[in-house]
Amino acid sequence: MSGRLEDSALFARVVELGSLRAAALEAGVEPSSISRRMTALETRLGAKLLDRSGARTRPTEAGQRYHAAMRGLMGQIEAVESEISGETLRPSGRLRVAASIDFGQAHVAPWLLDFAREHPEVTPELLLDSRSVDLVRDDIDVAVRVARPPDSALMARKLADVPRALFAAPSWLEKNPIETVADLAHKTQVFFHPEHRLRPLEITDPDGKLHRLPRGPGVSINAIASIVEAVKAGFGLTAGPLWSFHSALEAGEVVQVLPDHTLPVPPLMALWRPAVVQPAVIRAFVTHIAARAREVPGLTR
Repeated sequence: MSGRLEDSALFARVVELGSLRAAALEAGVEPSSISRRMTALETRLGAKLLDRSGARTRPTEAGQRYHAAMRGLMGQIEAVESEISGETLRPSGRLRVAASIDFGQAHVAPWLLDFAREHPEVTPELLLDSRSVDLVRDDIDVAVRVARPPDSALMARKLADVPRALFAAPSWLEKNPIETVADLAHKTQVFFHPEHRLRPLEITDPDGKLHRLPRGPGVSINAIASIVEAVKAGFGLTAGPLWSFHSALEAGEVVQVLPDHTLPVPPLMALWRPAVVQPAVIRAFVTHIAARAREVPGLTR
């Protein structure tokens, strides 16, 4: 590895360990040596990469971008070297996965732990966030998202379809009977985001006609598990993913409203960054979760 790449790799360790001293201890050199090399790197790039003013050494905004880019580059170098040495078939190393909070807790976390159990040389990390993460900025290896494939340079594999439907508690439907599409207009709903109140409810009838209906008032909760509880408690109907209401449906705590009608069906996607040689851990994990997604009640192929 050239001197420049060595300095970049050393910078990455400073960021990950949180201090020059820790990086020096790991490398077996004096902290002053690490400090000089980091100063030389900043001088060469013409940008301040590290904030050394506090108890911990933290990357600046430029340092965060540089760290994410270099982590990806180092991963590709390691993958190429592994391929040359014949090690590409054995998943190993760090695997940083991102997913939404609800689906991630219910499914992605168990998938990742099972994968790590099968491959003890893998170090798993799971980032759960309701927002879509930036794979480069957040240094993500694989993101699992319920969304249309992005128009980007990311690699993507469809894992399953995520059917959605209308759900409500039996007690709520007794007071708010719904027999036709027209009955849905202005009904109280439970929303995932306040902005959803402003969007029309799109639903297709058995004849294939698309209806766009004005939504009514209602509470907004950005967690699907809590939305299920609110619907069960009679706070209104909701348009939600079938997988999240599967247990409540079986228990009779909610019912599907207008079950012969359909809502738009988004895909469940695995996304990862392209690379000259894809690390074995990413290839193996995507294959693993594609198989596991078939087992989730409420998802379809």
